[in-house]
Amino acid sequence: MPDLADPTISSIKRGDLRIHTFTAPDDFLADSTHVLETDGALVVIDGQFVAPYAVAFRRFVDAFDKPIRKLYLSHSHVDHWFGLSTAFPDVPVWAAEATIEELRHTAESERAARRMQYGPMVPDAVVMPQHVAEPGHDTVDGVDYHLDVVRNAECGAQLVLTLPGHGVTIAQDLVYSQTHVYVTRDAANTVALLRIMATSGSDVFLAGHGPVADSAEVLHNADYLAFAEQRLAHDDPATFKEALLAAYPQRRCPQLLDIFIPRLYETSTVEALR
Repeated sequence: MPDLADPTISSIKRGDLRIHTFTAPDDFLADSTHVLETDGALVVIDGQFVAPYAVAFRRFVDAFDKPIRKLYLSHSHVDHWFGLSTAFPDVPVWAAEATIEELRHTAESERAARRMQYGPMVPDAVVMPQHVAEPGHDTVDGVDYHLDVVRNAECGAQLVLTLPGHGVTIAQDLVYSQTHVYVTRDAANTVALLRIMATSGSDVFLAGHGPVADSAEVLHNADYLAFAEQRLAHDDPATFKEALLAAYPQRRCPQLLDIFIPRLYETSTVEALR
């Protein structure tokens, strides 16, 4: 990847399961994708954002020389599905029905808009998930997965996978690990979900941004959102940003604030005009 920083790769072992996390540099929002490896199969979570890291992630996955039994797309945000189009067009993708429906309506316009911003680093075409990931249970190479779809949290629909026999929850963008946390206007639902998740029995949480998290980091996310919601009720955009940066100076990817703050205040302006 010329002129781009290397990704960060980490691995942990949980019994018969090995979990590998591939995280882009902070300049690309510490975007995290994961490979769950057993003796005979791989399960892949999301596909990275821009093409260089998507292609590098595919090379990383192929180096295991094992079949990809499932590739799950957690939600419809571009930094998670763009890489599927770039590097995994030959692999069937599972996603929540609401995610597939949203992509049918928005994926091409999102791709075209980001093409103007990032040029050849975004995909040339859209690859739609082919399979609906229904809430319920699945087993891949002897590992049990519990599938759930969380609605109206960080986005409209988020696929969450729990491995009850291994103490692992694949939360993706419900958890931002060591980075600033994406704030939406109605964060109370996400705060409640995070507090429940932290006491769910899992002690490993695969995040959509940053390294693998623990239950303490999940609670830190809830506290961040509660603080942001309190400040949002009174602050103008500049003061709101200053408050978050001052309260959480150790958190990485401050550019996240420049993504969500305009959207927060655009929403409030529209609501005030109604």
